[in-house]
Amino acid sequence: MTPPGRSRWAIGSLLAGGILVNFFDRTVFSVASTPLAAEFGLSLGELGVVLAAFSWSYCLVQLPSGLLVDRIGVKWLNRIAVPLWAAASLLTAVASGLGLVVLARVLLGVAEGPSMVGASKATAAWFPTAERGRATALFDGATKFANVLAFPVLAWVISRYGWRAGFLFTTVLSLLFALAWWWGYRDPAEHPRPPGAEHARGRGGTTGGLRGVLGSRRIWAISLGFACYGYTINVVLTWMPVYFQREFGVALGSAGLYSMVPWLVATVAELVCGGWLVDRMVRGGGDAVAGRRPVLLGGLALGATIGCAGWADSPLGAVFWMSLSLGGLAVAAPVAWSLPGLLAPPDAVGAVGGLMNFANTLATTGGVLLTGWLAEITGSFDAPLAFAVVVLVVGGLLYWPALRADRAPPAVTAESAKAFN
Repeated sequence: MTPPGRSRWAIGSLLAGGILVNFFDRTVFSVASTPLAAEFGLSLGELGVVLAAFSWSYCLVQLPSGLLVDRIGVKWLNRIAVPLWAAASLLTAVASGLGLVVLARVLLGVAEGPSMVGASKATAAWFPTAERGRATALFDGATKFANVLAFPVLAWVISRYGWRAGFLFTTVLSLLFALAWWWGYRDPAEHPRPPGAEHARGRGGTTGGLRGVLGSRRIWAISLGFACYGYTINVVLTWMPVYFQREFGVALGSAGLYSMVPWLVATVAELVCGGWLVDRMVRGGGDAVAGRRPVLLGGLALGATIGCAGWADSPLGAVFWMSLSLGGLAVAAPVAWSLPGLLAPPDAVGAVGGLMNFANTLATTGGVLLTGWLAEITGSFDAPLAFAVVVLVVGGLLYWPALRADRAPPAVTAESAKAFN
């Protein structure tokens, strides 16, 4: 019989592996975009339509995904969704025209919609509060590590075997994970464990579903605060290589190497500080919600150093400030993702996570567009980076009152929503 601690961390590793594969599926199109566009004769505008197809479909399914996670559970939702990741990649690999490529990207956005929300709910179900910081950092840290690993691996595959091979590669990855998930994931109640084993228990009670969640000012505060975090980290993710090329005139290959360093720092910071530090504070007797506030706000404050990158006079200087910023944001991320499991009862965790990620995705999509526009009209990235600082300040002001010491009630219903506020 598997000891309960090993069982929990095996599940945590499985969740992290799924997120890693998930981001490979998303990243492959960025790497393959130039040869794909050349083969199909796509203009930049048409290429933009294809790129946006994933973002908007992913955004629009966040709230339904949260409700489905609560209704049918993480196990079965991923058993359905993960094979669809593979189908989307395979459809792109065999596509003969733009229509099929767009359809595949829409399918991928819909299929991957439940991934982060489901990981958050599964972590809340499997891990006790004193371990949840590290467990959340494990799956969210995979989003950062994917930016380090996916680009060079996929670039090698595509440069050697062609862009269709890149999508066949992610098809195989998704199928392998589908098998691993089917075989390895169980809900906590289904998993064998010794009598008296420690097990994470959510608060009981009924839920008013989406209506109750939308009626809570506290839930709106953490959702909009998370959107502020997402705005900044995705601006850096999307525009960092372009920033190095435009501001310092470095070649594309060098820009890619410079861009890898901050993401490596972010991965280590999230796993070591974002998870371990929170768990240590909770084990020390601190309130599970309020004890996370200094870590989250401190991470956002470090994230605000992204504004200093606009003043850097060398690529290495910019790498330093971006590493400090992304390291801080990475520390804040697992705290933010742990809040649905702390502030909502078990049957509303998915709905809260869905609202958070819906707000996050809207902000990131708008942020990418706004950054390009500000950089174009001002002639540099100083203004968009300064605006990102303002966004993080707003996020901190939203989180401050939301992470007070008093605990959420056992139910998020339309009638009890006022108790959240």
